[in-house]
Amino acid sequence: MKKIIIGIAAVQLLIVLTMLVRSEPFSLLSYINNSFIYGGILVFFGAWVFVIRTGVFDVFTMSMRKFFKSKSTLDDDEMRLPSEVLAFSSSPLLIVGGATLVAMGISLAIYQS
Repeated sequence: MKKIIIGIAAVQLLIVLTMLVRSEPFSLLSYINNSFIYGGILVFFGAWVFVIRTGVFDVFTMSMRKFFKSKSTLDDDEMRLPSEVLAFSSSPLLIVGGATLVAMGISLAIYQS
């Protein structure tokens, strides 16, 4: 839980730093735009890691290895499956990205009213 709070704080700090560096005016709309970008990137990578870790591409990888077996120089035992390569969980990325998108949604509701 502590890592997630630190991650959310780090992303919010990164958003504010990006707002300061860019030539846009420092406004709520600028925060909404930047938080959408950072939150979307985090959710995208979190979903990508989740899909890889569930083993969806393992079947594809094994079938490609069997199809190209005569051309391959490595044994099947030497090559790891994609789900075994990623050793970290996708939940921190999804939680931090989701929290960023929720903050963006709240800011958007305030901006609209």
